[in-house]
Amino acid sequence: MTTTASRRTERTAPSGSPVATYYLLAVASAMLVVVGLAVVLSSTANISLQRPDGNPFTLFMIQAVALFIGTAALVVGSRMPVTFWKRAAPWILYASMGLLVLVATSGIASGGNRNWIRVGPVTFQPSEVAKLGLALSLGVVLSTFRRELTSLYRILVPGGIMAAAVLGLVMLGNDMGTAMVIGLVAAGAYWVAGLPLRFFALGAAAAVLAGLIMLQQGVTRGGRIDAWLNPETADPSGIGLQALHSKWALASGGLWGLGPGMSREKWGYLPVADSDFIFAIIGEEYGLVGTLLMLVAFGMIAVAVNRLIRRHKDPFVQIAAAGIGAWIVGQACINIAVVIGLAPITGVPLPLVSSGGSSLIVSLAAIGVLMAFARREPGAPEAFAARPSVVKKSIAVIARGRRG
Repeated sequence: MTTTASRRTERTAPSGSPVATYYLLAVASAMLVVVGLAVVLSSTANISLQRPDGNPFTLFMIQAVALFIGTAALVVGSRMPVTFWKRAAPWILYASMGLLVLVATSGIASGGNRNWIRVGPVTFQPSEVAKLGLALSLGVVLSTFRRELTSLYRILVPGGIMAAAVLGLVMLGNDMGTAMVIGLVAAGAYWVAGLPLRFFALGAAAAVLAGLIMLQQGVTRGGRIDAWLNPETADPSGIGLQALHSKWALASGGLWGLGPGMSREKWGYLPVADSDFIFAIIGEEYGLVGTLLMLVAFGMIAVAVNRLIRRHKDPFVQIAAAGIGAWIVGQACINIAVVIGLAPITGVPLPLVSSGGSSLIVSLAAIGVLMAFARREPGAPEAFAARPSVVKKSIAVIARGRRG
């Protein structure tokens, strides 16, 4: 029988480069953001042309501003010590929960979900912040009580209650897709903390039961499940439209794609092509090569998170990194599975790629947290200190050139 002790990582001397995790995260994030920005420009230009100003770059500029803010959050966050993130965890979680209460009472509804609030001229999705806050907070509490997780009381108090509270607030907005991702965050954190397998079985059974109940409460959800199970009978101009056209987009892209900006499905045939179904547009414009590149990038993030869990000595870092990794990689898997027809439509974006300022900013901030953890891996501080910065190298080169 598998025991908790046998699933815990053996503490052997870390091998390999101590800075590899940091650069894996940096390179993977850059790959995803650059491709995402190009495809967002392609898939939103036609929509922007229909706006009153007629500027094809309007929606793209919103994404570019979000990228600027998110990059600043990543850079600053990656320089913060681990103790900062431990102290900030409850504040991020409680602030996001307060905003989720506002969403439930006076939020903006779209597509059957109520999960946005208006901040000046833009809208913001607090559930994105809740993902980060929950991952960090579970890292704090589960690292403290990880040796007591054989007790139902300690499983629920305080970690289980926090996760259930966030799930409940998200479901008040009827957002089942985000609730699934929140569940992945909690599952990833509890797994690395050493929760016995029997409790995972109980949790999975409870999740299935809750999912069946929610399916009975929404006609749209049931219709999506039926269209997924029986695509041949789904209305191709109604409930089966997105699934059908996403497959057409991928098929028409072939190996190398139609070329940047050459998507045909973005012209009103595939709804939310810039967000939930952006992976289909990547496949159409950049072909199988482009989609494989995205899979490689998310695989790099998964490898980086696994390195953090195995190499880092701080249980908080291990558990929080697992929660963030389960969120970003798990959400990407859900999104891609929907696009290629392996899962029913859930309405979750592709992290770091899809259009949406809230998702991009918070996802980049989460990568910044992982990079901050990576900078404190065993041997990493010394390795970074021994490497002169790019600025210092440039100044040295200029100085030598002037002397010559």
